[in-house]
Amino acid sequence: MKLIGSPASPFVRKIRVLLIEKGHGDVDVEMHDPWSNPPELTALNPFSRVPALVLSNGVVFYDSKLIADYIESTMQGPRFVPEAGAGRWFVLQAQAHADNMLDVGIRALLERRRPADKQIKDKIMRDELAVARGISSCAKIVKGLEPKLNLGHISLAVALGWVDFRLPHIKWREKQPSLAAWYQDMRLRPSMQSTIPVDSAKS
Repeated sequence: MKLIGSPASPFVRKIRVLLIEKGHGDVDVEMHDPWSNPPELTALNPFSRVPALVLSNGVVFYDSKLIADYIESTMQGPRFVPEAGAGRWFVLQAQAHADNMLDVGIRALLERRRPADKQIKDKIMRDELAVARGISSCAKIVKGLEPKLNLGHISLAVALGWVDFRLPHIKWREKQPSLAAWYQDMRLRPSMQSTIPVDSAKS
């Protein structure tokens, strides 16, 4: 099994953290820049997006939600998504919330990287305000999750880490002190420390 990723992708980081917490941190990870359409990646995922998970039989899965589901369904170790009940849907909703926050944040980041005279300022403002609202909602979502570490916690922590990494001007800690304290504990976990993003990709 091999995970194809990029050093800066929060969706890749989510999967790497999940693998480590599940006891499979030894899975081979191969890094590429998806923006350059490397043939090694496009041969596996025609959309040149990461993460992609290559199984030992050659089957390839892409999209972080699908990969997380596969890991939870087939790999040994503690469970990070309840099998049934309300707890399952709370965890999956937390993952969806984090992924949406990242999608909007990445959209704002890419707009900021356009030449200054071509940027659509209203678009940037709208998307960054959406990210700020998403962060505000994170505190409530965290309180609704079971205390035991789960995929919802991982997803939210990775999303907050990405905001710090790529949109540091969104200063959210003063407005969300309880969330900041929770995130501080999460970011110090070995799985988070060993997957800190590297500034070598656009995501």
